[in-house]
Amino acid sequence: MAVYTSSAELGRVMTVNDFFVRPDHRRRGIGRELAKHLIEECERMKIDEIGLEVLHGNKTAARFWESVGLRQADRFLFRKKLGR
Repeated sequence: MAVYTSSAELGRVMTVNDFFVRPDHRRRGIGRELAKHLIEECERMKIDEIGLEVLHGNKTAARFWESVGLRQADRFLFRKKLGR
């Protein structure tokens, strides 16, 4: 799932909120094809930047995204959970 937003600083941004391949379908190139299609579609839409979050401990995901051309951003992630 990806969401388009407009940013005064970054321009047209596509933020990937969920990117998942079922475990029994991994290591078959499916994720790479999905990422390739995502990037091509963003280029077609004239998106300026694709953004996504990878947890610090998820080295496999970080290597995957680097392998398809994304680079680590120079930003901090801040969060505040609100009570329930």
